Amino acid sequence: MRRVLLLAALASLAALPAQAESVAVTRHAAWQACLDEAFADQARTMSRSYAATKAVATCREPENAYLAALSTSPLLDGEDVARIRPDLVARARSRLIGLPRLSAL
Repeated sequence: MRRVLLLAALASLAALPAQAESVAVTRHAAWQACLDEAFADQARTMSRSYAATKAVATCREPENAYLAALSTSPLLDGEDVARIRPDLVARARSRLIGLPRLSAL
């Protein structure tokens, strides 16, 4: 139940001050862009599941920056962010695996 509440708080960034929200949104976009690029590079030569795992590992620095921005929220603290990190990473992997396949044509 607590995990659901934490994810709901995470999803409602509207309660954050405008500047903090902007930083979190920017860092989230940077993390997602890194994941997309790394996955596209890896998926050409390996399974989609392994490529997603490698992309997550490759993009650890932008992920940490995003999580640090989230931990400055009045809704979440560092412990909350650490607790929801596995779910965020799992969702990122699932999103990558579900992306349409790139055609070689």
